Amino acid sequence: MDSIIQKIAEQCLQANPRINELAVCELRPYIESFLDSNWLNSELAEYEQWALNNSDPFLQRNLLHRPINSNFIVVAIWAARSWEKEYQEDKSFRPPMGPKRLLNIACSLAVLELHAGVLMDNDAREHIRQRLQAHDQLWGLIHECNTFAYFVQKSLDVEPSFLRKASQQEILLRSKGQKVQVQCKCKPPGAGRAISQENFTTLAGCIARDIRSSKQKLIIRIGSTGQIESQDIEFLRNQFRGGIGIYNSPLLVRNNQRTFTIQTEPLMGEITVDQARSYLGNYDLHLIMGVAEPVENSEKYETVVIVGIDAKPNEKPWNSLERSIRDGARQLQQGQLGIVAIHYVDHIGNFEQLQPGDMPMGFKMGELIRTTPQLGAVILSSEPDLQLPGAGDPGQSKWYYKKGWPFMSDIPFG
Repeated sequence: MDSIIQKIAEQCLQANPRINELAVCELRPYIESFLDSNWLNSELAEYEQWALNNSDPFLQRNLLHRPINSNFIVVAIWAARSWEKEYQEDKSFRPPMGPKRLLNIACSLAVLELHAGVLMDNDAREHIRQRLQAHDQLWGLIHECNTFAYFVQKSLDVEPSFLRKASQQEILLRSKGQKVQVQCKCKPPGAGRAISQENFTTLAGCIARDIRSSKQKLIIRIGSTGQIESQDIEFLRNQFRGGIGIYNSPLLVRNNQRTFTIQTEPLMGEITVDQARSYLGNYDLHLIMGVAEPVENSEKYETVVIVGIDAKPNEKPWNSLERSIRDGARQLQQGQLGIVAIHYVDHIGNFEQLQPGDMPMGFKMGELIRTTPQLGAVILSSEPDLQLPGAGDPGQSKWYYKKGWPFMSDIPFG
């Protein structure tokens, strides 16, 4: 391991670690070293070709705007490289949210390499490469690396069994003579939800790009009574290509037997970050994204476009979550309490959103833990929201655990 990367990994394990955001300049090549260079160059070229007609650097660097089912790591690397080029010309240009997200993931990978010891052999590195390059396996690996780094940071003895390709066990914790197994489950975009946050970001980013090109500034509401599926993205985007009129009353459009509404109104003015948070929160929308450009020599931003999904879908996210928890619990060792760690690729602003009906999340989760053999604790986490300045750090996480389990007293939560 390179001495600079080792030093960064060691800093990550300090109490309340603060990694210099400029460390992305070292961590971007580090994470690239795990990838096949020919594969990466090909993926980057394909992504850049897509971006020519579907995105722009602002959306790419800040929101990691990308096509559906594309590889997240490729887009994050592009964002970091793009920022580095600008940084060479202007040292005041700080890393936007996209490169900062890559930094967080690379830090976890560096902690893994620092502490994995002999397990980090050629076979393990090849296994990591394969999973990083497979978009349907990537998030599972990211979740495992983040979970591993979290427990190492808590000063526990952690074994990353997930480095062995055939291993059914993922992470093993040791503390004061106790052994605790951790099973990691990653919830893909849209899990249990009618509309995937990832698909929405792709759609809203493309609409923002088109509206910006038309020199309009609009608030756009897209109404739906059901799911918005991947095949609806291009159809809905096409409603806004080349500009759009002002529709104070909903305009009906149909695609594949599904009906959508479009409503628009003019948008104008400048806004601060705090005002933006409050402003976006005032809209009773299922999903919302706002795009604004910084005003020179000011803390304000000039609003460009707001895109929202106006829907009240009948979602059952608890059913999806419960299935994952039970699947993880079945993989835990018989007769011993273990942990199931669940990570949502979509951003979850409040885990109470996942609750069944009006029942508090803590009550339902406590009931599930109490009645499920081998289940000692559940950890929920999600990806961060990259929309507002200051984002890019890991998303929130929350513990639910069996009362009186001695192992929990060994984990410093502070």
